[in-house]
Amino acid sequence: MELAKLEAEDTTFECHRKCVIVMAALLEGKTAIPAVKAQLEYLAAMAEAEYWEGLELNALEDLRLRLPGLIPFLDRQSRPIIYADFEDEVLGVRETDAVVLPKMTGAQYEKKVRDYLRKHRDHLVIHGLRSNQPLTPTSLESLEQTLVEIGEDDGKGVLTDLLARSEAPSLACFVRKLVGMDRAAAQAVFADFLSDRSLDNRQIRFIETLIDQLTHNGVVEAGALYEPPFSDLSSGGPETPFAGRENVIEGLFERLISIQDGLDPVRQVG
Repeated sequence: MELAKLEAEDTTFECHRKCVIVMAALLEGKTAIPAVKAQLEYLAAMAEAEYWEGLELNALEDLRLRLPGLIPFLDRQSRPIIYADFEDEVLGVRETDAVVLPKMTGAQYEKKVRDYLRKHRDHLVIHGLRSNQPLTPTSLESLEQTLVEIGEDDGKGVLTDLLARSEAPSLACFVRKLVGMDRAAAQAVFADFLSDRSLDNRQIRFIETLIDQLTHNGVVEAGALYEPPFSDLSSGGPETPFAGRENVIEGLFERLISIQDGLDPVRQVG
């Protein structure tokens, strides 16, 4: 039996559908709970119109089995009230705040942002972030406005929530982590070390691994040099392969700091 037939038989179907979407959206914020995290993809799908189009009984049964086990993780005050069309004795009446159905969930928005950044790597601001070029406040404001517009009516809120969840210190850092750094730009940061003939193969490999990480992740924290994949090369961090070359060790940390400092917008004078 398809969704169209179910709707004809049950006038409360649309109300139930909206409540399910609300609950799924609220659960998406509970990623610290393993049981919820394991169902994030399924929860995000519920907010999509495609999920409900042509829905059959086996899919509804799957929903019936999955969702009840997650509902206890919702905050009580946030749980939407589901109304059913049957006669019952009225035991009492209580007032509750209306649950506002978000037009776009956090998971939907994050997917749209990732898709946009992936498809617009040549965009002036995104290209500047990838190539480690200084950006102005105006250019970053332009990018922020674009990302807000992706979220439609909920743009400001979902962008703020996304940045908070990412724990990125700034919008520029958040975007850099998603788009990475152009490999040529990363190599340019360490060009003098790469051309230093006094460095041996092990030392060059350590620097090349750092370039690989910057290319993929956009930003590398100083503490990461003591973790995989760097610890796979040297359990003691850069101090082991570069023993006796304090100038190189200091230089590596200084370059990492300069890369992050470069994400702060440069204000134009005049």
